[in-house]
Amino acid sequence: MATLNELKAAAAALPLEQQRELLLFLVTRLRAGSAQHPLPRRFSCKQINAWIADDGEAMRRLRCGD
Repeated sequence: MATLNELKAAAAALPLEQQRELLLFLVTRLRAGSAQHPLPRRFSCKQINAWIADDGEAMRRLRCGD
């Protein structure tokens, strides 16, 4: 069994296309072994509009030097 440092060095020596293939292999294995991702958060239109208004007000104060 190779050490992590040996694996890193071997991966760095691979041609770019094989590095991409290795990356896809590792990502696939990581996804298969991990728990389910949390569901996307849901925000109401009211919340989003309030954030946009707050951001717009902050930008106005920044531009005016308030």
